[in-house]
Amino acid sequence: MDDDLKLLKRLRADAPEPTGERLDALRARSLDRRRAPRRARRSWLAPSALVLATAAAAGIVVLNRVDQPPAPRIATTQVTTTPIGEPRVVLLRAASVAERREPAATPRDDQWLYRRAVVRQPGDTERDTQEYWTRYDGGQQATRHNHGPLDLRTIEPDPDDDDLSPKQYAARLAALPTDPVKLLAHVKGDAHWRTKPVREAGQEPPDARAFRVLTLYLGQPAAVTPELAAAIFRALARIPGVRIDQGVPDAMGRPGLGLAYDPGQRRADGRLVERSYTVLDSETFQYLGRRVENLEDDVIHGSLVAAKGTFYATAELTTGVVNKPGQLP
Repeated sequence: MDDDLKLLKRLRADAPEPTGERLDALRARSLDRRRAPRRARRSWLAPSALVLATAAAAGIVVLNRVDQPPAPRIATTQVTTTPIGEPRVVLLRAASVAERREPAATPRDDQWLYRRAVVRQPGDTERDTQEYWTRYDGGQQATRHNHGPLDLRTIEPDPDDDDLSPKQYAARLAALPTDPVKLLAHVKGDAHWRTKPVREAGQEPPDARAFRVLTLYLGQPAAVTPELAAAIFRALARIPGVRIDQGVPDAMGRPGLGLAYDPGQRRADGRLVERSYTVLDSETFQYLGRRVENLEDDVIHGSLVAAKGTFYATAELTTGVVNKPGQLP
């Protein structure tokens, strides 16, 4: 397995809370390697959900674009958001709305999950459009970047890879408890994405881990049942320190409710350099995307990684089930 893939795996959602030294090393390595080609791997969780969620958890900038370096333009934010005084009330209302949703049909093994997402990089004023077709059994994946040609790949099994197929991921979610107390206890101890008992040094605080994993689940509407979605919101309501801001835009500029957990984002020295949001529709509470606001200049070894006032955002535009790659729902 090449170094870039190993780096990406270390940044995934199962990473424990890193030390200040490890954060510095990871951020520096991500900048050094951003022009290096990456080996094809299954990513049915589009980078909008997978890479950004883990980057925010690790406190680093991750660049999804692999065919060219980022442009020297800077995307800055002029957005004014309003914190909600009673986030628990909003989360309980979200649970009531979620449990009334219609459940999604289970795809056949030979069908494909389609996702179209938009990503706004910190160093770009333009948006990247990313499309994914992934076989439900995980055997193949097709991708398309900015309406370019379709790239179809076969996913070879890798015993050192802890990735899950869409079918396996749905089965894992289906096994989760729908009682919010039991669900919260489960995610605090569950090594999400890891099936082997391998742990790095250091432990992420349980509440921070629970918030991160639960909000990652919210970004997978096709695999989350209405009952589980309701339990996720009720479990989030039990985590002290959860923040909800109104008017948080995704990469398309759609304003929504931004869920954040600042205690989980603080650096080893206590600074809050960035705020990572899971953005939901303010009426339906469906997942819109993610956004990371850079609250301070992020300087590593004298180099500016991300400037104050810049942001990273994603937007989920379309999901569905189709019969072949290239087909749209």
